[in-house]
Parts: sequence; C-alpha cells; structure tokens
Amino acid sequence: RQKNKIKQAMDKPDNANDTCVGPQSDDAGKANSCQGCPNQSVCSSGAAKEIDPAIEQIKQAMAIVKHKFLILSGKGGVGKSTFSTQLTLALALTEKQLHKIRLQQKPNEDDEEDESHNVTQVGILDIDLCGPSVPRMFGLEGQQLHQSNLGWSPAYYQDNVAVISIGFMLPNQDDPVIWRGPKKNGMIKQFLRDVYWGESIGQSLPSF
Repeated sequence: RQKNKIKQAMDKPDNANDTCVGPQSDDAGKANSCQGCPNQSVCSSGAAKEIDPAIEQIKQAMAIVKHKFLILSGKGGVGKSTFSTQLTLALALTEKQLHKIRLQQKPNEDDEEDESHNVTQVGILDIDLCGPSVPRMFGLEGQQLHQSNLGWSPAYYQDNVAVISIGFMLPNQDDPVIWRGPKKNGMIKQFLRDVYWGESIGQSLPSF
C-alpha cells in the first residue's frame, strides 16, 4: 500500500488538486477529488494512462551512462547543487591526483603511484530549472550549449567533467525561469533524452 502511495505521488501532475488520485488510477477524472482539476478531461479520457514514448528514448540515451546518482530534496537551499558539484569533482579525480592526496594525508607511508592513467568520465545534469547554480559553481558562466545531429553537447569544466544546465540557455544568468507542469517536465525529458554525453561515461549526477 505504501508503494502505491509513493507511485501515486510521483505520477501526480504539478497542477493537480491536493487530493489527486493519480492519472493511473481507475478513478482518474471520475473521483470527487477530480472536480475542478485542469487535468480532469485528460484523465477521464484515459490518455494519461498511455505509455510516454519518451521513456524508451530516455532509456536508450542514458544506457551509455554506467552509474547514475540522483541528488534531490523536498526543500530548497539545503546544498544539493553544492554537494553535487563536490561529488562530481571527487569522482573525476585521476589516479595521479589521488596519489598526491594520499601523500598529503599520510606522507610517511609508501604509496606507489598507479601508472594506469585511468580517467573516469563524469557528467552532471543540473535539473534545477528555477534556480540553476551549477554553471556558477564550475565557473562556466557565459558558456552555451551547442546542438549537432547527435544532440546537445555539454559544456566542459575539464576534459573528463561534462556539465549540462538550463543556465547555459538563459540570455542572463539572473533571469527567472518560472515553469510548471508539462513545460517543466518536457524540458527535463529533453535533457535526459537529447544530450550527447559521448561514447561512454562513467558517472552521471542529476541534481534537483
């Protein structure tokens, strides 16, 4: 029952009534709580139950990402973007950089440097549409996203750190983005589906 409640909350449109039963419910569009909801006609028609074709497209696009971390919170201003940025940089450390850190922490211990030169490709996807701060944290203000036949190309902090944010698409970094419902969800789907991360990427961290 608890799982059903969680799924119902996740399926609930942003502009739905507080007592929304969820578009996947048999009572969608018919329950008393649906009265006055802007989505009532869509839910009652059954269209909301249809599988979104973007889901399969997103699965295919994200298949090259070996490991995915989702950083989110139900409250703003708690440090999601800061944590995501620091985690991205930590995951992107090369063996040579790690070797230097280990020597600084324990200078008297023998620690042979790994000569394999393995480099982890890391990407961070900033899905904070209303207050994108990730470009500023990486010092990438003024960068722009570019499109090709393969999709959107991320901005790069360094060779193995790719960054995607709506902040790269705003004429002014301080411009407010007040999107809700389908428009906001559509932008998130586009980021997940249309970004070309390269041939393979080790980590990806969407940050809300």
